[in-house]
Amino acid sequence: MLIRELRLLNFRNYRTLDLTLDPSVNILVGNNAQGKTNILEAIYLLAMGRSFRAARDSDMIAHDQSYSLVSGQVTTEATHTLELVLRRDGPKRFRFNKKDLPHRQFVGVFNVVLFTPDDLYLVKGSPGERRRFLDWEISQVSAGYRSLLLDYYKVLQHRNSLMKTIAFENQDPKMLEIWDQQLIELGSRLMAIRATMIHKLGLLSRLMHRQISDGKEELTLRYVPFFAADHQDTDYDYQSIKRKFSEALVSARSLELRRGYSLVGPHRDDFQFLIDGLDVKTFGSQGQQRTAVLACRLAELEYMKSETGSFPTILLDDVTSELDQQRKHFLLKLLTKKIQTVITTTNISDFEPDLAVDAKVFQVNAGQVQEGR
Repeated sequence: MLIRELRLLNFRNYRTLDLTLDPSVNILVGNNAQGKTNILEAIYLLAMGRSFRAARDSDMIAHDQSYSLVSGQVTTEATHTLELVLRRDGPKRFRFNKKDLPHRQFVGVFNVVLFTPDDLYLVKGSPGERRRFLDWEISQVSAGYRSLLLDYYKVLQHRNSLMKTIAFENQDPKMLEIWDQQLIELGSRLMAIRATMIHKLGLLSRLMHRQISDGKEELTLRYVPFFAADHQDTDYDYQSIKRKFSEALVSARSLELRRGYSLVGPHRDDFQFLIDGLDVKTFGSQGQQRTAVLACRLAELEYMKSETGSFPTILLDDVTSELDQQRKHFLLKLLTKKIQTVITTTNISDFEPDLAVDAKVFQVNAGQVQEGR
């Protein structure tokens, strides 16, 4: 799986850009604020349909323009054209081979794994940020999960609306029963998929972490569903989740009715990084936290390969400046696997000569890109 050509129109600081990418390693070199990360953002948009850094879609449109176009020629089992149109006066549009698609079908055609200096949010961030990581990761490899997730949040929205009506207008609580059943059914299916994903990703992360740490430490990823009180149970099959979900819903009923919104469900899940059994968020050094995140990101590559049959494209946004020599060496050594990689850097000397000499290098300066060293 790779992207062969990228075309931008009115995107960020690019009026127009046509870029032909190498199937192996591509290095974007330039000073800060020249447009290197904008190229990664555009490639990410073609995979996920959303930005990894813009608060609003309009932020990505050139300031004096009404729309922006991001287009890419991607190869999976065949070659396809993906397009995303951003508009100031309407919702964004997704196209696959010139035909409009809903967002849920657009995601997953082309897959990426993104590394950024801000990746420590996976360890140090909020449960909501980790849930989004899970949802977007699984959504890239499972169209069924994407649909299930959207259906769950529709039910949750309806249930919350009804809860407010019951709480503040003294309506009959029995009206909740039909929504409770749907919440339990959809939510339990979601959680069973998440538990399986965390188990697989955890095994792969542990192997990666052993290599990075020379086997001196043991990394574990632990799923923490909303009902996990002691965090010891790891057997989360569909039936056991459904039973515990039902019990939690009954226990929370009176408090939910007082507050007027849903207090239980996968929208309150989390997961943890543990090194030698200790929570890395609380007890880990910054070096241990970075190693755990790096191991997880590298494990994503193998996870996607196992689920889809091909490696995703890797996007590395100036991560070499944040890594010590050992972690940098380990990461860059993996690029010799010839997984398509797009890297931004301010200094090409950060890369080992044997990697840099075989890479396709682009000089980026004020929204202009030239091939060459």
